[in-house]
Amino acid sequence: MERWKALAVFAVAGALLHFFGTNIADPDIWGHLRYGTSMWQGGGLPWVDTYSYTASGAVFYDHEWLSDFFFAGLWWAAGSPGLIVAKLFFGLLIVVLLRDAGATLGRTWYPKFRAHPLPEALVLVLALSVIAPGATFRPQLWTMLLLAAQLAVLARAEARLRGTAYRGRVGWEAGVQPLLIAFWANLHGGFLVGVAVFGLFVGSVLVRALCGLFPARLRPREGLAVAGLGLFALAAPVLNPYGTDLYAYLWRTLGDHGAMGEWNAVALGDPNFFRFQALVLLTLSGAFFLARRRRLPIAELAMGWWLPLLALLAVYSYRHQRHTVLFAEAAVPFLLVSGDRARCLLLRRWPVLRPTPLLRRAVFCALVLIAGMQIGGFSRTLARDGATIRFDRFEYPVDAVQFLHENGLRGNIAMPFEWGAYANWKLGEEFQVFIDGRYEAVFPPRVIDDYFRFTEGAPGWERLLDAYPTEIIVVQRWRNIHPRLFARDDLRYVYSDPAALVFVRFSPTNAAALDRLTRIADARLEFDKLDTVFP
Repeated sequence: MERWKALAVFAVAGALLHFFGTNIADPDIWGHLRYGTSMWQGGGLPWVDTYSYTASGAVFYDHEWLSDFFFAGLWWAAGSPGLIVAKLFFGLLIVVLLRDAGATLGRTWYPKFRAHPLPEALVLVLALSVIAPGATFRPQLWTMLLLAAQLAVLARAEARLRGTAYRGRVGWEAGVQPLLIAFWANLHGGFLVGVAVFGLFVGSVLVRALCGLFPARLRPREGLAVAGLGLFALAAPVLNPYGTDLYAYLWRTLGDHGAMGEWNAVALGDPNFFRFQALVLLTLSGAFFLARRRRLPIAELAMGWWLPLLALLAVYSYRHQRHTVLFAEAAVPFLLVSGDRARCLLLRRWPVLRPTPLLRRAVFCALVLIAGMQIGGFSRTLARDGATIRFDRFEYPVDAVQFLHENGLRGNIAMPFEWGAYANWKLGEEFQVFIDGRYEAVFPPRVIDDYFRFTEGAPGWERLLDAYPTEIIVVQRWRNIHPRLFARDDLRYVYSDPAALVFVRFSPTNAAALDRLTRIADARLEFDKLDTVFP
């Protein structure tokens, strides 16, 4: 058994380094560092927009302000190594917390529960592979961590309620939830998940108490305390710089993400989400197994809070890709229990399935090889790049932005929203962008609609040029927008590279630069092979 424990730790460590050790920059990281840096320099919260020319002066709900403050402070204190180590540490805490939640849940349902390390490691590795898209340098990391912490704490609260020694007392596990959610609300909008999770817990406790499903009766006073904690948790998010406006803002904007890829739906059978859908099927199988093999009616499982939570997260995961990460976290404790129970049942019913020594050695070697390759890949990346964050120079306007800066071009610049934060960081206050990754947090629906009409060539695409004081246009080469821009007499084509093309509208600000560029047209096609080390 000790050998299997060591192998399990090695396998999970390899997966953790592979999925959380990536050093690729997220498109929004430049913006988060800029807003956080402003706070560290005494500028306070960015209450209004100063980075765009389409929403200048509009209210800026930086609902992730505490995350920005944290990441910027870490960046200036420890640079890229600090951010990479922090991301790995977040991943390690998530694994530890989810494993603890599974162990607590197992002991709650099976007093003698003791998971075998191998299926435990396989569940964690599969979950990490589904969680991987969320393991980027962004505030979503806090939601991933705090959801894992909430699940671990509420699993202990569940154990207290179902334990034979329960005496009708509400423990610290429930009492700490409003504080956790208040902290969460200042870090990331995903705190709404935390509110929903605790709401399900409170509702299930009250329903099961009324049905007499706990070993000891829940006294009316304790029932009121649980209900009161639920109300406190619902109100806790107003303890933020925006007060009740945070809820109002989220209510207005929750449906405004449709054009962003991570908010698209997951199609049944989509091979790109094979691991997520495998996790869903395993979870359904686990629920069926527990309902039959524990001699526990499915109604009691449904009246609990874990199964409804998994169902809710599964629905939202199919509706929005970004929620697959949250489903994977909630599924881990459930699968750690049901998976181990299934293993025990199968071996007891069909002893022939017990692996032979040769098969055990083969499994051991295969897992060592896979984990070794993952750790080796991380080590090679570390040796090649050092502890730096990188980004593909042809996925960002690295050379185009350098060209604008070196040639004295200034003004309002329209470019893809994925590039807006990068341009703001690199070009400074002499430029304002049409739109950036803050998206619905700042920009009105009219601006967002005009942006997508322009990028898609839909009717009215010209509004981005004619209805706004746009002076510079940087477009992605692959979108094939530039033929429309070449046909405009008021625009001059001044630059291109494999990533982007640049067009400039004549203005007094840019007259001298345009004249110079016209006279050195051939020379402007040469550009340095810039390194892509963050920032």
